[in-house]
Amino acid sequence: MNKVKYNQEDISNHHGIAAIITNEEGEVLMQEHVKYGFWTIPVGKVLPQQSIEDGLKQEVLEECGIIIESAEEIEANNYSYNRDGVDVEVLLHLFKVLKYTGEVKNNEPEKHKQQKFLSIDEIKNIKYLSDSTLLYLKTIGIIREAVI
Repeated sequence: MNKVKYNQEDISNHHGIAAIITNEEGEVLMQEHVKYGFWTIPVGKVLPQQSIEDGLKQEVLEECGIIIESAEEIEANNYSYNRDGVDVEVLLHLFKVLKYTGEVKNNEPEKHKQQKFLSIDEIKNIKYLSDSTLLYLKTIGIIREAVI
């Protein structure tokens, strides 16, 4: 795997968001992340001046082109990372999107090689998953260790 190129936001302590977006068949929206090389539910950083909910709405609109009308936070978890020798703390907020408008599309192909809806069985068989996706799986009773 290539060395990750971190930006200033990546090496600062921050709140993160992750969104569980499902289609009518119950499949979950997943993205193949270019920078980190894993598959993930939509994720992003909350800016210092934003509320957690506004950060969620902004990230999902930017990445997926949809407007969140309602969502509920179902889990939060602290993560510690060492990025380029800097210890970074991320408080991740996991949301289930209950209602949205618009059509899901990959608005950031430079960041996400692919974006598609996958079944839980397909997701749990992917080798490299983000911490946020592993947290989501844990909330539905599927415990799996991270593969680095």
